[in-house]
Amino acid sequence: MTNDDPRFVPRVLLTKSFIDSHDRAIGTIAKALRDDGMEVVLIDYRVADEIAGTAIEEDVDVIGVSFMSGGQVDTTRSLVQALRDAGHEELPVVVGGTIRPFDIPDLEACGVKAVFRGGETLAAVVETFRTLALGSPRQSAVD
Repeated sequence: MTNDDPRFVPRVLLTKSFIDSHDRAIGTIAKALRDDGMEVVLIDYRVADEIAGTAIEEDVDVIGVSFMSGGQVDTTRSLVQALRDAGHEELPVVVGGTIRPFDIPDLEACGVKAVFRGGETLAAVVETFRTLALGSPRQSAVD
């Protein structure tokens, strides 16, 4: 099988903090991913462990976390650690939203695979999620 095997449908978890009422962008991204043929699980979280638990339970291929209210470095570190503790460090994490330029090196250092700041095209976001999903263990199982 090739990486574009039609039997493989990428599953993506998109999430934002429950205290963040800014949801237009994440909704737009969810729709773009869905329109591209991906399954999308969309949740609000209180703590990073909820993201990791839901990602594992839903058997997703990529996790996307939106930040509009700060806290992106600490939350992302906690998420990556929770995934590692659960034995799922292979799950790629993508971060987007209001990301300060000086936070990008810390996000990349903790394992984030892509950082999207304002102004990215939907095509670039979709392509990144698709590329990351194609490297997932679920995709390999289809081959």
